[in-house]
Amino acid sequence: MATGVYIDGLNLYYGALRGTPFRWLDLEKFSQSLFPRDEISIIRYFTAMVNSRDHNDGSQSRQSIYLRAVRTNPKIEVHLGHFNSTTRWKAFSNSDVHPATLIRPDLQPEDTFKEMWTDATSRFHGRTPLAYVRLEQEKGTDVNLASHLVNDSVLGLCDKLLVVSNDSDLAGAIKVARQSVPTIGILNPQGNMTSPFLKKSASFELHLRSDILEKCQMNQTVIDQNGREISRPKLWR
Repeated sequence: MATGVYIDGLNLYYGALRGTPFRWLDLEKFSQSLFPRDEISIIRYFTAMVNSRDHNDGSQSRQSIYLRAVRTNPKIEVHLGHFNSTTRWKAFSNSDVHPATLIRPDLQPEDTFKEMWTDATSRFHGRTPLAYVRLEQEKGTDVNLASHLVNDSVLGLCDKLLVVSNDSDLAGAIKVARQSVPTIGILNPQGNMTSPFLKKSASFELHLRSDILEKCQMNQTVIDQNGREISRPKLWR
């Protein structure tokens, strides 16, 4: 049976990979392990390039290295969205909490707290103080995934499809795609409850086994089409 796997990369990363030694994930091995008896004919990986808040944290570099490694596999197609950064006034979730508890420990000089708190409490929304914060929103990933899912279904490229995500915004696309390919499932990579909207739209649900990520790692070093070595980032070892 020809099967296609559509992976919401950020949902998978923050739901199951972040902070683990399994971030060097082989997406083909991962997909095949989910359907050992099927022919995996399509693997689409949807993500967005992160905006590094700290230029020394290396997150952009590590993500770029991983995407270069993923692209060495011709069976995998990478589709990129983007992050949109905006700044606006937002209310504190608890006006009784000192901002010292809301900021990373390495960014907590007391003078800055006093200045922020004085500034924030001068702008009340009802009884709640506001803070001027930067918001980063990922754009395009869910739209790209939904578009390819529906298009591939209409073209009849696969007999069965799987969406790896817990983003409820994809429920409508799954419903539409099932008019062409009735067998479309979901896999929630997060530890929380699967979206009821996704459950209702899909024909089946898979669960992420605890051992699958460890077993589905790429080699420590992979070779691209130009013969260059791409090695797993040291922080991920």
